[in-house]
Amino acid sequence: MQTVKQHITSKQQQFMAHPFFDALETMESLEDIAHFVPELTFWVMVFQDILRLNEERITDPDLRKIARHHRLEDAGHERWFLHDRNYICGKDSRGENIDWLFGKTVRWARDPAYAILAEIYRSDNEWLNIVLLLSIESTGHVFFEKIVQKTQQIGEDKNLKYFSSSHLDAEMGHSLFEKQLEDNLHATALPGGIRHDALALVDRCYAAFDQLFDGLLMLCRPKS
Repeated sequence: MQTVKQHITSKQQQFMAHPFFDALETMESLEDIAHFVPELTFWVMVFQDILRLNEERITDPDLRKIARHHRLEDAGHERWFLHDRNYICGKDSRGENIDWLFGKTVRWARDPAYAILAEIYRSDNEWLNIVLLLSIESTGHVFFEKIVQKTQQIGEDKNLKYFSSSHLDAEMGHSLFEKQLEDNLHATALPGGIRHDALALVDRCYAAFDQLFDGLLMLCRPKS
């Protein structure tokens, strides 16, 4: 499992260099952030089902404990997101019509979510479900650290819930809670024959997030 952990860390370092985060650093107001927030809606909502379905696929007591804790710790965070979307973009942002959410122009936001969801059913080995969780969590740490730095910089952190330091603290707290369990996992040899599958899963997961953030980057670029 140490090999998989090292691979996740390597991919995380590469992800930190995604051009979206350079664009984020140049933003000076909530109006700038508002360009990409609505398009995160689909991922945030689907993420709740990803955690639920992933847990349901796991029967090993120790592995399921980790999956359950992830789900419970993130339960309700979609409401934090909707609060922030309304605050940042206005309550009438996109209106009540959700056609846009499933339209052609935001396929780039939906497809990565479907790709991550598909990983839950791709293999019947429960260890891969845990590898999926660790991969998703590693990308989340990068995003929330970067976005919280920005919301603090522009003086809006206290007005937000999802894009706030309180959310980041919760994320880091749940990582610390699981540290002993995950340290034990990392020290455990993966069942025979799945290391290759685990490394490939990490690559696919990060490829999906690269696609998502490529789309977000396009929203951040000024129109010519």
